[in-house]
Amino acid sequence: MANNNVIVSGLDETINMLDSLGKGADALTRQASTEAANDLRDTWLISTVSGGTGISRGIIRKNARITRASAKWPGAKIYFSSAGIPVEEYNYSQKAAGINATRSQVLVDWVTGGKKVAAGFINQLGKRKMPLSTRNEKRKGGKTYSYGKGQMTAAMGPSLATAYLDLPENEVQNQAQARLNDRLTYLLDEALN
Repeated sequence: MANNNVIVSGLDETINMLDSLGKGADALTRQASTEAANDLRDTWLISTVSGGTGISRGIIRKNARITRASAKWPGAKIYFSSAGIPVEEYNYSQKAAGINATRSQVLVDWVTGGKKVAAGFINQLGKRKMPLSTRNEKRKGGKTYSYGKGQMTAAMGPSLATAYLDLPENEVQNQAQARLNDRLTYLLDEALN
């Protein structure tokens, strides 16, 4: 007859070792969490987002801020900026909009492998063919309110927060969990040996 029992050994010893570390175990878990968040951002997230969009690694690092784990917040967090990223930082193309001969839609490469429409246009008949933002003017009563002082500015693409939301959720969780397990195992081995 086959044995259907699973025997887990070493659990009591591990619990006793962690208890012997006392508050040191908490510090180790916080350190592991912070190091895992840094590793996740600097390797997997940057390569995934940069590879799909063409955004430089420096721009992604700047827009993905990490807060360290602390006694108050036991897990490290990665905050993704919701500010738009200039279209020129992306790999982009244009598509004739059909509205006007001087207007083309700006399409940026996206993390899902497709294209995403950016907020702006490209003048098809212009010499430089730069992605420009749509002028935003509002008239109320006798006053005119304009943003950007009436000047043409660079078009903005989607934010890094939007790119993060389009990443496969299970894959992000799996990558984060694997990195946390690796760091925690390494730090515990160092502390106990």
